[in-house]
Amino acid sequence: MSALPRLYQTCQADQGSRPVRDSPHAVAPIPRGWHIVSLRTRRSKQPPIQQPPIQQESISVSEAHSVELPTWDLSDLYSGADDPELTRDLADMGDRARSFEEQYKGRIATSELKADVLLTALREYEALLERQYRPGSYAQLLFSTDTGDAARGALMQRAREASSAASTHLIFFDLELGAIPRDTYDAIIGDPILAEYRHYVEHERRLAEHRLTEAEEKILEETANTGGRAFGRLFDEVSARRKYEFDGEELTQSVLLAKFHDPDRELRRKTAESLTAGLQEDTHVLTYIFNTLLHEKQTKDRLRGFDTPEASRHLDNEVAPEVVEAVVDTCVANYDIVADYYDLKRRVLGLDELTDYDRYAPITGETSNVPFAEARTLVLDSFDGFDRRLRDAADPFFTRGWIDAALADNKQGGAYCAGVTPDLHPYVFMNYMGTPRDVMTLAHELGHGVHDVLAAEQSLLNYHPVLPLAETASTFAEMLVFDKLRGTLESPDERLALLCGKIEDTFATVFRQIAMYRFEQRAHRLRREEGEQTAEAYSAVWQETMQEMFGDSLRLGEGHASWWLYIPHVYRVPFYVYAYAFGELLVLSLYGQYRRVGGEFVTSYFDLLRAGGSAAPAELVSRMGFDISSRDFWQAGCDLIRDAVEEAKALAKEVGRV
Repeated sequence: MSALPRLYQTCQADQGSRPVRDSPHAVAPIPRGWHIVSLRTRRSKQPPIQQPPIQQESISVSEAHSVELPTWDLSDLYSGADDPELTRDLADMGDRARSFEEQYKGRIATSELKADVLLTALREYEALLERQYRPGSYAQLLFSTDTGDAARGALMQRAREASSAASTHLIFFDLELGAIPRDTYDAIIGDPILAEYRHYVEHERRLAEHRLTEAEEKILEETANTGGRAFGRLFDEVSARRKYEFDGEELTQSVLLAKFHDPDRELRRKTAESLTAGLQEDTHVLTYIFNTLLHEKQTKDRLRGFDTPEASRHLDNEVAPEVVEAVVDTCVANYDIVADYYDLKRRVLGLDELTDYDRYAPITGETSNVPFAEARTLVLDSFDGFDRRLRDAADPFFTRGWIDAALADNKQGGAYCAGVTPDLHPYVFMNYMGTPRDVMTLAHELGHGVHDVLAAEQSLLNYHPVLPLAETASTFAEMLVFDKLRGTLESPDERLALLCGKIEDTFATVFRQIAMYRFEQRAHRLRREEGEQTAEAYSAVWQETMQEMFGDSLRLGEGHASWWLYIPHVYRVPFYVYAYAFGELLVLSLYGQYRRVGGEFVTSYFDLLRAGGSAAPAELVSRMGFDISSRDFWQAGCDLIRDAVEEAKALAKEVGRV
């Protein structure tokens, strides 16, 4: 029950911050954007951070720094780390929680409970959490821009400790919600005054089946900052401080990974070598962190009665295991789409064999640098083409200091959007290097931001959408920008390059994320069945799982086996990544509907975003006319990806590249 908003991570594998894509940035599909500052699941009561798959192209550090890039203004939270209000909020956090406990403990899980008492308690609980989220969110945002600053790290730890101390006084509330006698619950939950909170309370009662006693929950909370949270922070700091040797320079991971998009194949090969060499220096500590976090999850799953490593994530996401299995099985059954495309790319590039460092090689042999001002115009115009309200919701991010896009030493890699509370605006974080994929990352993160802005009409307990739906607006925003770009291109060569880039992004968001999810499944089971594992053991699982996606169309080099080490999702948010595939395939269907019916779609889409987390994904999506329990629904999305590959084949033939 820590006091940070849930962040949805979207890191494109290998380069950027979106779903982790199969690029050298392989960070689990992270669509561009980081809706993940401090990961909050419903159980932990923290605001979410969302991040996208990572993919970037080549640009020099000096070139990137020569551009005026925005840094965010956090004064809407606090004026600075020494703000007296921040000091007071941290000091008062425990007293406010204790007062709530004294007022309501023993009054919820009773047959005497009345609807008006429960309503008042829920509203006071929300108000308390809104105050509690602010210090932790501020500290996390501040820390992510400079993980090497000891003072920022100390503030973040102080906020976490204050939040944990306060949370021990709030644990009773969720427990009592789950323990309301069934007859009493049935008698009051239908009262109209509780309609706004019905979904939240019902979900809490499902979670209650896996909660421990209050004393045990307090122990887990009080030890969390020296357990999993501490190891998560250690991963962040080790990763942010690592520099990679490249042609006599020391590069950050974000800058290095961008070179995988360079047209020079030898440069890309050297990039892969540099990435592998840098990761090898941290292999021991990162593997130890991974082993420890997997064991901690095993312990908590055992205590809470979860049968499988991924079960708790499904419950948090309010998605039935059968639905997730349908998504995963459908994607795996369509791996041939990936192999088919990369066979085409090999022929287009004129190579005898594709390797891991060829995955994101540009089709045209050229790279472009997009100034941030142009990216802003393109994204806002694309949003405006859909509906003026979408542009109006995104514009303040640029005009009011809600974006931090600058490059800096010790800044975390990737991108994210942090939605804090309904009464506070969200913040977008990214490392903008001017590549076309950075433009899409900007669109992705702003999609998250707009989702948060529109969902602000919900109260806090219904504000944050669950992970699978959290990626909907971000991916839809990318589609809008892609269509805008495609409409401006007349040359078949340019259309081919744009389409191939979009296909690769889609692979990174769908198939790569599913491959990473399967890696996590295998790694967790290996750790549980055979105990602590070596880096080599996990690397073998990683290599095998990733290679399955490509078949014989592309060879993953020996060094690629260690690239799981830098993927934040597998450390920080286990089994998060399937949400990217879920969101992408859902958006393909939504976008297809938008193209068919046009303006009629707009109203229902805005309704979906405004709903936030006020209903389960299946219900919200059913309002749009879709059934996520149907495998045919997910296959339809894969069919659209297959159609895009066929279109790329036709364009390649038209321009004489094959």
